[in-house]
Amino acid sequence: KQKTAYEIRRDWSSDVCSSDLYAPERNMAEKEQYLVLARKWRPQSFEDVVGQIHITRTLQNSIRSGRIHHAFLFIGSRGIGKTTSARIMAKALNCIASDTPTPDPCGTCDNCTAITAGTHLDVIEIDGASNNSVEDIRQIRENIRMVPANARYKIYIIDEVHQLSIAAFNALPKTLEEPPAHAISSAEPT
Repeated sequence: KQKTAYEIRRDWSSDVCSSDLYAPERNMAEKEQYLVLARKWRPQSFEDVVGQIHITRTLQNSIRSGRIHHAFLFIGSRGIGKTTSARIMAKALNCIASDTPTPDPCGTCDNCTAITAGTHLDVIEIDGASNNSVEDIRQIRENIRMVPANARYKIYIIDEVHQLSIAAFNALPKTLEEPPAHAISSAEPT
């Protein structure tokens, strides 16, 4: 039996009335556990990244050989894993399950779980589209001098770096070219 227009409106109305507006405490547990699909299924290790074997292998070999550069530039079209690769690299460099940076982060230590959750103090992800002024870059330049709180490296992931203003973009190279030994920068245009 098909529902009538009245029944559809009634069901919709009951859904709206049971929303957060009328019963916020009931739906709090549901909201805390909800994750956007892209974040829920984001690869957590280099082996999980699909279609970018040349990138993941290069990053892993860099870590294995101890040749960790002070800046990484991830480029490419939307949705190919630039930010994901940068976050996995952050985990690999700061995983405390190993005494040194490891190409295979454990994913379970405090640093790995905090980086996955986006709450790690020393892995700062900046949206270049909304933080695009010279003052924002100056703040990065001042903060980058501070040593990491509880990680090997302080890592700045600047997403959408192509949307920085011209003046901000001109202020950025000094930070990227001459960072302190404890800092690593990652920039992702597009």
